[in-house]
Order: sequence, then structure tokens, then C-alpha cells
Amino acid sequence: MAHRAVVALAASLALTACSSAEESVAPTTSSAGASTSTSSSAPATVAPSTTSTTTTTTPIDRSVQTLAAELSAVEAGIRLPDVSAAELDALGQRQQLAYRAVNRHPEWHADLTASVDPVAQVPLSFHLAARQAQVDHAAGKPPSEPVTVLPAWTIVDPLPAEELLGYYREAEATTGVPWQFLAAIHFQETRMGRIVGVSSAGAVGPMQFLPSTWAGCCAGDPTVARDAIMGAAQYLVLRGAPGDMPAALNGYNPNAAYVGAVTAYAMNMQADERAYLGYHGWQVFFGTTEGTVRLPVGYSQTAEVDAAAYLRDHPEDLVAS
Repeated sequence: MAHRAVVALAASLALTACSSAEESVAPTTSSAGASTSTSSSAPATVAPSTTSTTTTTTPIDRSVQTLAAELSAVEAGIRLPDVSAAELDALGQRQQLAYRAVNRHPEWHADLTASVDPVAQVPLSFHLAARQAQVDHAAGKPPSEPVTVLPAWTIVDPLPAEELLGYYREAEATTGVPWQFLAAIHFQETRMGRIVGVSSAGAVGPMQFLPSTWAGCCAGDPTVARDAIMGAAQYLVLRGAPGDMPAALNGYNPNAAYVGAVTAYAMNMQADERAYLGYHGWQVFFGTTEGTVRLPVGYSQTAEVDAAAYLRDHPEDLVAS
């Protein structure tokens, strides 16, 4: 099916998602049927318990307390009634940066779990589960090749959250695939449609389909969100969904980190549907040797560009540590 959306996508996103504890999860851009997969199976991700069993006898670091307060505020804000779309986008961006800080400091995880407000405990536990799937998958593998260029992508605004949710629910009603898994795939592949580009393997569209895979399973246009989401659901059914979601996800992208992360994101949305609204606000971050670069709406390159040169012209797009 669609996997490995832009293998530039894959490489760079692999850098941000899997290999570096300093980067936030970015779209993996690998979809079902990728020939470059590294794993053939992966278990479903189960969120860690949100109840801490460790008693801390030393004071919690003030920076841990600051991050715990930010996570608590963001997760509470996402769940407030009558929050505007613009406010939700801003909260999602804050959430992304907060979880990026979580990724950089595994030594804080136990204290964070114990310190966040109840509203943030379940989302944090699922984020940690997604992150751990990526860390486990990367363990023992050689370091990724240094990334010195930015990809040939165009970054656009995603469709409104309510419109996309309608497409996910329509696909669930037709196929039985839980909408949260479709949203999680969309999130992991292209940040819910923000990334427009063709992978080195030729995968296209918001759910990253190889044209040959699309022709064998689906109808419509794989670059159109509604068609691509329905196509993803239909392809997952061919691979075992909804009865065996781990197998179906592994068929979509045979990569343990991908299966684990998508499962954790989906389970977070199943635990509380408003988690989806936070993910919808996440931006596109791309890891390079120059640092993590935010690719803003309007970024559009027809060929790879040197990251250092780009940042000289756009220093505001370097994501602060």
C-alpha cells in the first residue's frame, strides 16, 4: 500500500521519530507495502500504568515541575468545551513542543508521570509507549546517516479537524476499522495531510500509497483525503482489520516502531476522543545536522535544499531545544 511516503520523508522522519531522543515524533512517511521495511511483526502497544509505584525521596527538579505543569495545562486546555479551532491549533503546537522535551529527558519520565495532573496522565503514558516502541526498534541498529538537506516537499494547512473526523468515521462505518487508527496513520504518515510530496519509492497522497498498491485495492484518487482514508481502511481490512489490528498495521508498514507508535496514538484517542484535536495541531519538524527545522505552511521545494543555507535565510524555523 502506501508506505514510505517520501523516503526523504522516511529518512528524515526516521531521524526525528526513531533515532534521536532529542526529536519529537515526526511523520514516518512509510506506508503499507514498503520494500524497505526492517521488521515483519510487532505486538500491540499497551500504555504503561499511570499510577506511580516509586516513592521519590529527593526533591523533584524544578524543570521537571515546569514541564509537568505545561503538559497538564495543555492537556486540560484541549479538553475544554467551546475551544476555537485556532486555540486548539495553538494548544497542539504547545503539546508537540512539550512532548519533544519529554523525549529529550528519559531520566524525567518517572517524576513526570507522578507530577502531572490526572488529565495528563493517560496521554503521557501513551506518548511514552509510542516513544518506547521507537527506541526499542532503534536499539542495536547502526546510527542513521547524517541528514544535511531538507526535503522536496510542500507544506499545506490540513483540512479542518471536523471534516477529517467525518471521513474517518465514514470509513469506520463502511469497513469496521476504528476511526482512531485511521487518524493515527494519517498523523504518522503526513501530519494529517500537511506534507505533500512523492517518496523515492513513488508513494503519494496523505495516507502514502504506492500507485500499484492503490490500483489493486482501492478506488478514487489517493491524493484526495476522503478517498485515501477510505482506501487505507479497505487495505487494512485486507490485512486483517478490524479483528487483528497489529497484523493489519504490520501489513500497512512492516516496521515495529511504526506499529507501536500508531497503536499508542490510536489508543490515546480511544481513551479520550479529544486527544485527536491536539494531534491535529502538530506541525512538521524535520531533523538535520543543523538541528530540528520547522517546515512551515508555505514551505515548498521541488528539490532537496541544503539545511544550513535554508536556516541562514529562515533562522526563525530552527526549533529551539
